[in-house]
Amino acid sequence: MAKLTCDYNFAASKNLLGGISEEDLQAYKKKAALGYERLQAMVNDGKVGFPHLPKYDTTELKEFAKDVKTNFNDLIVVGIGGSALGIEAVVNAVLPYGYNAMSYTDRGCLPRVWVADNVDPSKIQSILKICTPEDTFAVVISKSGNTVETAENYSLIHEWFKSNVQDLKKHIVVVTDPNKGPLREYATQNNLKTFPIEASIGGRFSVMSPVGLVPAAFLGINIDKMLAGAASITDEGIEQVMTLAAIYLYFMDKGKSINVLMPYSSRLDKFAEWFCQLWGESLGKKYTMDGKEITFGTTPVRTVGAIDQHSQIQLFREGPLDKVVTFIGLETHDNDVSVKGDFYEAFSYLNGLHLGKLLNSELKATEAALLTSKVPSLKIGLNILDEYSLGQLFMLFQYIVPIIGLSVNINPFDQPGVEEAKEYAYGMMNRTGFEAKKTQFEEIYKKDDAFII
Repeated sequence: MAKLTCDYNFAASKNLLGGISEEDLQAYKKKAALGYERLQAMVNDGKVGFPHLPKYDTTELKEFAKDVKTNFNDLIVVGIGGSALGIEAVVNAVLPYGYNAMSYTDRGCLPRVWVADNVDPSKIQSILKICTPEDTFAVVISKSGNTVETAENYSLIHEWFKSNVQDLKKHIVVVTDPNKGPLREYATQNNLKTFPIEASIGGRFSVMSPVGLVPAAFLGINIDKMLAGAASITDEGIEQVMTLAAIYLYFMDKGKSINVLMPYSSRLDKFAEWFCQLWGESLGKKYTMDGKEITFGTTPVRTVGAIDQHSQIQLFREGPLDKVVTFIGLETHDNDVSVKGDFYEAFSYLNGLHLGKLLNSELKATEAALLTSKVPSLKIGLNILDEYSLGQLFMLFQYIVPIIGLSVNINPFDQPGVEEAKEYAYGMMNRTGFEAKKTQFEEIYKKDDAFII
């Protein structure tokens, strides 16, 4: 059975100068409790729905996936931000490294997976060159149905399908708002299969909704196990949530302006990317919910051990003391293997050493090195990494982040700072309704050649 632990030894005042004392921890838990109380009120009012996702009925989804997953060689997920990072984290964690390079048989007769997120022409064009229309299925994801990057990439995929397949309906499923938006209208008019994203589920909180579950099911991933892991946090892990939220709040108040997530597993690389959106977009706010200026938030940074021991740890140890580091460590690593160091006498100390043990030793060494440099660190421990423990990780942070935000009365579920750039872009594309934004952009975006060298 997967087990998640939270270790804050090297963030505690007993071990770290400036660390959190037991008295401070209890005080900040009270602050976190206020955030939790506000979160529960929003859940009870139907404004926030992610805590209910572990109870999502997957029956229809799995039945649909059964008819799709072994009939196609390729799956293209069309989405960006919260509609892409979650499934990328799932794929990275659960499927084997180099999955797309494996043969159809070695993949268990399941499709390769490609994520069409950015509107970088080299990326989407490369995907379409690799795939064959007749043998490809697409999942198009946008909660609002308005996401310009998703619409742009799908327009290319639509033309690609239209020119090469007889029945478009057999190649596309749409995940969007249940009632409104242009993507919903398009799906209805073309009689496409759809799965809803409920209004109470924000994009960055949606990985355990159809946003992540639909493509995961097509790839043979055990989505019920992932939801069960999430449920374990909702049902039994609130003490861990509250403790970590309290510690993060304490160090934010102490001026630690950078929050580093450093899993010691390449399988959690994309999870760290997902975390950065969740943390940054939820907590980086200028105003409280009653309109007072607060300029709240810290900068999330993604690193991966042991890779970034050889790059960023130098900065973390000897640069500004403005960071909190959260490690994620695995007790057991899949496909672990012992090595021989007898190819050269200087490496004989490696004889019989397992790679997983080396990786875990490097994690402990980095914890110790940061401690000597007075850098606070936390460690989330997993005995194994599978769908269950991944669900635990997702839900752990999905609770921690809004609790922190609501404890200081900011809205962790909106992203007003994102919207203006989108509106300027719509104006430049001459989208109806954004004429004023185009004018405003043209007034702002003036550059002097004197400052271009």
